[in-house]
Amino acid sequence: MSDAPTAICFDMDGVLVQSEDHWVSVQRDHILPTVAPDDDIPLSAITGRDYTEVYPDIAAEYDVDVSREEYERLFEEAGERIYRDHATLLSGAHDLLADLSAAGVPLALTTSAPWDWIDVIDERFDLLAHFDAAVSAQDVDGPGKPEPGIYERGASELGVDPAACWAVEDSTAGARAAVRAGMTTVGFRGDGDETDLSMVHHLADDADDLRALWLGE
Repeated sequence: MSDAPTAICFDMDGVLVQSEDHWVSVQRDHILPTVAPDDDIPLSAITGRDYTEVYPDIAAEYDVDVSREEYERLFEEAGERIYRDHATLLSGAHDLLADLSAAGVPLALTTSAPWDWIDVIDERFDLLAHFDAAVSAQDVDGPGKPEPGIYERGASELGVDPAACWAVEDSTAGARAAVRAGMTTVGFRGDGDETDLSMVHHLADDADDLRALWLGE
């Protein structure tokens, strides 16, 4: 496109922050086998969602072996390790975000991650300096992704109508949330996986793809 978008909402994990491989490993090999040792819970049941909302759905469908408190503790401990020691920033992210800001595009971070994890990422990568607003699922009075509330809140924080806003998402739940909010949605495949992103309007693999889409470079 030749004109920069009115505003953009970015998901964090799997888009700007490369943590998904670590999450897949710890969920597949440790968290889910601990939660339901006699069942095979698919990663798709939890990916992209606020982990504090997922337990009732899993408990209703699977034979869980831990309490909700223990379930959340497993995620909190894993998140601290992943974001402190393993996660990396998308190559070219700083330059892309800076150039979008220079072009006058308001930016919001819209993530299911709690603020404790966002703060760790910000300490390491100074990510929030690029954003005009940041919204965690913790800030939304209502269900998280795949419901549209977090994206509606992001657009509101930027002072734009959701229909005038773009979103970048790597998960099925997140993409559904953005589309339901009425946003033009980019499905991000930075990790090359085969997540269902059939509902999105565009696809991108890296920061260069996003730059070409929005800035025509």
